[in-house]
Amino acid sequence: MDASELLQRYDSGTTDFQGENLCGVDLDSADLIGVDFTGCDLRGASFVFAYLNRANLSRADLSGARLCGANLSQADLLSTNLRDTDLHGAILYAADLRGADITLANLLDANLISADLRNVNLSGANLRGACLRGANLRYEKRCYEGANLRGADLRNADLRGANLTGADLSKADLSEANLSEASLREVNLTGAILDGAELKGTFLTDAILIETSFRQAVMVNVKLERADLTGSDLTGCNLNDANLTSAILAKVKCTQATMQRSRFNRADLSRADLRGVNLTETTFIEAYLGRADLRGANLTNANLAKAELSSANLTGAIMRGATMPDGSNHE
Repeated sequence: MDASELLQRYDSGTTDFQGENLCGVDLDSADLIGVDFTGCDLRGASFVFAYLNRANLSRADLSGARLCGANLSQADLLSTNLRDTDLHGAILYAADLRGADITLANLLDANLISADLRNVNLSGANLRGACLRGANLRYEKRCYEGANLRGADLRNADLRGANLTGADLSKADLSEANLSEASLREVNLTGAILDGAELKGTFLTDAILIETSFRQAVMVNVKLERADLTGSDLTGCNLNDANLTSAILAKVKCTQATMQRSRFNRADLSRADLRGVNLTETTFIEAYLGRADLRGANLTNANLAKAELSSANLTGAIMRGATMPDGSNHE
């Protein structure tokens, strides 16, 4: 079936084109609202600026297709093959993309607000500047795997309030992305880049953040309980009022960071580089600071009760009013 025949049939009231071979069809700017392309072969097809609102594209093969600027609001893309598809500037508001393969796709500046992206493979996808506010990428046992975003380009992406629980974001680039109030519980961000990212009030409990870069990130009131940040770079971060209870921060680099009023109770900070860090009113109750470098750090009014400090380097540290491991107050 060619484009003219399809459009003629659609204009006459036909919306059911399930299973059709439409490989390479050119439907740029076409009005196909509510069309049913379930299971269709749409490889290499072109839908540039097309209207596909509420269309059913479930299980269709759209690999290598062009959907730049297309409107796919509330479309059904369940288990759709979107591998290497161009979705630059596409509107996917509230679209159902569960189980879709979006590997290597171009989603530059795409609108994915409130989209359902559970069990989606987004590895190697370009999501730079995309808006994913309120999108659902969470992991659900026995139902959906967390989204696969390994190596994805999410620079400057808007992920405010997005649910990425259990997602794989290892080696992803989230530089300058906005992840405020997002849920990133149990995510894997090993080797990821979040330089300059905004993570105000973000949930990162039980997350794997090994050798992750957070240089100059804003992480005020972030929740990092039990997170593993071994070897991560927190240079210049704002971690004021953060909760890092029972977190692993072995060998982290935190120079020039500010961590006022943060909680490191029972955290492992062995060999952490905390030179010159502002730790005013921060709590380290029962924390382990073996071989930690705290030279020049500001620990004014900090609480170090029962903390292990015996091998830490506190040369030049400001300890005024701090509660020491033995419970005494430093003069």
